[in-house]
Amino acid sequence: MTRSTRSSVNVLLLLLAGCGRSEDAAPAPAGEPQKLLAEAGFPGGRGFPKLTLLYNRADVHQRIAAAVQEMWRTRLGIQVELQNAEWKVFLGRVHDGDFDVARGAWIGEYADPHAFLDLFRRESPTNPTGWGSEEYERQLEASNAATERETRRAALDAAEGILLRDTPVAPVYHYVAHNYIKTFVRGVHHNARDMHPLQHVWLEGEGAPKDGVLIFNASEEPLSLDPALSRDIGGLKTLMHLFEGLANYDPKDASPVPAAAERWDASPDGKTYTFRLRPSTWSNGEPVTAGDFVYAWRRVVTPETASTYANRMFVVKNARRVARGEAKPDDLGVRATDQRTLVVDLEYVAPYFPELTCLNLFYPVHRATVEKHGRDWTRVENLVHNGPYRLVSWTMNDRKVFEKNPRYRAASEVKLPKFIFLSVPDDATAFRMFQGGQCHWLFRAPLEFMSEMKGRPDYMSGPYNGVYYYAFNTRRKPLDDARVRRALSLAIDRDVIARSILRGGETPADRLVPPPSRVTK
Repeated sequence: MTRSTRSSVNVLLLLLAGCGRSEDAAPAPAGEPQKLLAEAGFPGGRGFPKLTLLYNRADVHQRIAAAVQEMWRTRLGIQVELQNAEWKVFLGRVHDGDFDVARGAWIGEYADPHAFLDLFRRESPTNPTGWGSEEYERQLEASNAATERETRRAALDAAEGILLRDTPVAPVYHYVAHNYIKTFVRGVHHNARDMHPLQHVWLEGEGAPKDGVLIFNASEEPLSLDPALSRDIGGLKTLMHLFEGLANYDPKDASPVPAAAERWDASPDGKTYTFRLRPSTWSNGEPVTAGDFVYAWRRVVTPETASTYANRMFVVKNARRVARGEAKPDDLGVRATDQRTLVVDLEYVAPYFPELTCLNLFYPVHRATVEKHGRDWTRVENLVHNGPYRLVSWTMNDRKVFEKNPRYRAASEVKLPKFIFLSVPDDATAFRMFQGGQCHWLFRAPLEFMSEMKGRPDYMSGPYNGVYYYAFNTRRKPLDDARVRRALSLAIDRDVIARSILRGGETPADRLVPPPSRVTK
């Protein structure tokens, strides 16, 4: 155990002491989690093997992990070793199944339960647990086939019930978006996706930097600048400024608004969308065409691309079959009927489809550049893009510098001429920079400053369409037993985590799907 982890445990013990527990407290009286563990063959935790709990390096994850470690010790009598890892290493280990229990989180890309429940289908690359259920699959297929709203909602609710019963994941809390923003940063509005296209932001007022450069701490580096391969929120927030999809996020409420497409229409049955593109150019001066979207989308689902986020495109006709190698990329349900018209056929009615087109997976890419440079096409010196900004420089684990793209189709409407994304993963360091004026915008800060920030004009918060959870590796014993997984989940005191550790308005999660996403369209 590292020194920092021991410190977090000591903080936790003080918190638990305030709730009637302490380091020497006896396990809680027998209840449902203890009974389930005993039924699984581990009464009082006897004979239970030591588990590892994996999380990525951040103060908030460390404190929650320490809290859960202590809860499982005092309530179930089991031992857990905490392991932390740098962001990319962490994601790699989770993807490879190299964990017992791992921190997980998901930010819903669209306001619908499907955004969360589709993650845990058996073949989904976003499901690291090894869990699968035919019953669960049937309910999700039923929701896709439903044409009536109430029928669809009932199928999605049933699917979530199965997930909670089998417990491959343990929801912990639902997010709140925290933004620490200098008051001279204008044009920023809270929204449930916490998406803020910076071309709509400007700097004005007391303290505004004379050079007009906004400095934002993005924390971890994005996994990739390839739209087909990026699968993290940091990647999307970078790529959404370099590329432009058919739709983009409205700066006020993050709803999908026309971007590369000037308009779109859905067929009467809701299964075909026709997008009409605006005239626009790539950063090298060549025109952006409907064929560029066709090439990019086919590339996402081609098995050789190895996109671990391609399942979000499975709503498009034949995408799943192409990804499985059962159909050719040309069979994907997307076609260019002329240079500026893109037609998309869907597998099923998906009222949220326009929201999906805001995601990096659906961005166009410049075919000649990809084919010329291969994996190196996203290097700063090679990158060809169509978004409002260009990447001027990238110093790994330090900063990325962006400037207005003069060839962007709406360059005259871009309000912010230049910004910098810092890569400072340590919250305390980043907050000191914010206080000292070396950084103008953070999306998280040390937990001990939470009470101090509330009510300040440079702090903005609100509900966030996301969930924090722990994933169980069901391929490993004894986590292959649903009783064990449920015991572990029930032994987590979510109220203590939300109210005593986080203290930012987060709500304890008794379900996976956050409240805003429970409204189906």
